[in-house]
Amino acid sequence: MVDAPGLSGGRGMFKRLIVACDGTWLNSDDGTKNGTLSIPSNITRISRAIKAVSQDGIQQIVNYSQGLGTEGGKLSRLVGGATGKGLGDDVREAYSFLANNYHPGDEIFLLGFSRGAFTARSIGGLIGEIGLLTKKGLNTLPEVYEDVQNRRNPDYRPKHEDVPFPRKPSADDPRYAEELERRGLTRLDIPIKCIAVWDTVGSLGIPRIGKLQRLGLQMKQSKATTFYDTKLSNCIENAFQALALDENRASFSPAVWEKPEGNRTTLRQVWFPGAHANVGGGYDDMQIANISLAWMMSQLEPFLDLRSEYLFEQDDLNEKYYKKEEGAIRPWSFGKIYNELKGAFALGGSTQRKPGQYTSVDPFSGRATDRPLRQTNEYIHPSVRTRYRLEGPGIQDRGLYEARALTDSYKLVVDYGANNSRAGDAEVYWKIKWRDTMAVKVLPEAPLWRLERELAKRDPATYDYIKKPPATTSTRSKRKTARPLSADFSNSKAGGLASPTSRKGRRDTFSPRSTFPAEDRGPLPRRSKTGVDRAERPRSRSRARSVEFASDRETDIRESMPHRREKDKAWWEGRR
Repeated sequence: MVDAPGLSGGRGMFKRLIVACDGTWLNSDDGTKNGTLSIPSNITRISRAIKAVSQDGIQQIVNYSQGLGTEGGKLSRLVGGATGKGLGDDVREAYSFLANNYHPGDEIFLLGFSRGAFTARSIGGLIGEIGLLTKKGLNTLPEVYEDVQNRRNPDYRPKHEDVPFPRKPSADDPRYAEELERRGLTRLDIPIKCIAVWDTVGSLGIPRIGKLQRLGLQMKQSKATTFYDTKLSNCIENAFQALALDENRASFSPAVWEKPEGNRTTLRQVWFPGAHANVGGGYDDMQIANISLAWMMSQLEPFLDLRSEYLFEQDDLNEKYYKKEEGAIRPWSFGKIYNELKGAFALGGSTQRKPGQYTSVDPFSGRATDRPLRQTNEYIHPSVRTRYRLEGPGIQDRGLYEARALTDSYKLVVDYGANNSRAGDAEVYWKIKWRDTMAVKVLPEAPLWRLERELAKRDPATYDYIKKPPATTSTRSKRKTARPLSADFSNSKAGGLASPTSRKGRRDTFSPRSTFPAEDRGPLPRRSKTGVDRAERPRSRSRARSVEFASDRETDIRESMPHRREKDKAWWEGRR
C-alpha cells in the first residue's frame, strides 16, 4: 500500500484510475450491431478482465468511453467516424474524469484502440503539458484545452484573452502551466503509470481521406488534433503499443512512438500479423486479437490485477466459432486476416506499412518529415514468423501469407550462435541493410510472456516450432521449412495447412482451400519458369526479395543487439 495523505475517508489507500477509450464505431454499452450481438474490441475485453478490487484491496476503477461515430443517425455516425467529429469532447470528458477523481498517490492508466488510442495518448500529452486541473480549474477547461491544442499555431487568437488568467502567454511557454499552479488551478508533475494502446492510426489521430479533405469536411475537424505529436513525455512511466502489420489503408498510417533523448519511459511496440481490427478486435474471428490481448495483459500484469482466466474463456469462445463456422480449429497465428480497403476508406488509397522505417510528423501540419523516428523500441511478434514460415493463409484466406510489410525489405534471421547448435536458444530478428549505406537495421522478435506462452501451448506443435525453429543460412541458397505435423502426424502438403495438436488431443485438420468456397480461394503458388521476370519469381520464405545482403556473420549482430544487455534480460526472457 502507498500512503496518500488527505484522501477522503482518511484511509490513506491509493486507487487506480483506468480510462478505456474504444475505437471508431465501437460501443460495448450498446451491445448490438445490425440487430445482432456486436463483437467486443480488446478495449472492452481488457476492461472486463480488470478486477474491481485487487487482491491486496486496492480499488481499480474503469471509466469506459465509447468510440467515435457511435451516436445519432447513420449519417451522423459516418461523419463522426470518418472525420473525427467529437474527438475533442472525448478527450475533455475523460480528462475531467481523472481531474475530478485523482488524489495524490493514485495511479493513472490510459488504454485505447484506434481513434481511442489517439484519445488516450492525447490525454497523456495534456497531463504532461498542464498537469491535472483542480475542481476549481475545471471551470476553465474548454479555454485551456483550446490554448494547449493551438500552442504551436502562430496565428492563434484566444476567444477569451483573460481566461484562465489575464495576460496569459502561449501554452507552449512554461509560465502558462506555472501560473495555473500558482493560482490553484492545476496540479503539476502528475505521473502516468501506463499508456497501453492498440494501433493508433493517423499521424494526428484521424485517418486522412483525400476526398473528404478536398470537400473541406475532414480538415476542419482535424484542426482539433494539432497539439499532438509522437514523442513520449517523461511523466509516462510505461508505454505499450500493439501494431497491425498488414493494415493496407493509406489513411490508417500508424502513429509510432519515439523516445526523446533523456526520456525514462519504458517503451515497447510490437508488430502483429493482421489488419487494424484483427489486432484491436471486433471481427468474428478473434484469434489474432486474442494473441495481442494476451501480450497486452502480460505487459499490464505487474501494475494491474487482472483476471487471467478471462483470456482463455475468450479463446474457448473463438474455438467454438471455428467449429461452428469452419469445422476445424485453426493453428495458433492462422486466424483470418480481413481486408477493409473498401467504402469511404478506399478513397484514401492503399499502402504497405513500414516497420522500423517511419519518420517524424510535423505536429502542426500533419506532414511527414525526413527525420527517422529514434528509439522506437519496435519488435516483431513470433506469430508473424509462424504464420509466414509455416505457410499460413494470406489476406482474406487467399493464397499464402507473405508478410509483405517485412519481406519486401527485411531478411528473417534465426541464429543459434557461433556453433549453430540448437541446444541453446535461438536469437530471432529481421534485418535490413540500406542500399546507399552499410547501416544495418534490426527488428528483434519479441519474447512470449507468461499468458502468451499459456495461450500458445494450447497448440503444442506450433509452440515447439516457436521455441526451436530451424536456423536460417547465411548463404544465398533457399531453404524449405517443415511445417508442424498434422493430426495424423504426417507433414502436410501444399495447399492444405495442417493443424497441430491441441491440449484436448488432436486438432481437426484445417485447410483454407477445402474449408472456403471456391470463389474465395486464392490460387496455389506456382513455381517460376524459364524466362519469367526475376521480380515475379516466388520468394524464399526467409529472405527479402528486393534487398541484397553481404556475407557478414549473423552472430556478430546477435551479440551486439541492444536487448542482450544485462538490464534487459529479465524482460527479454519473460521475467520480472
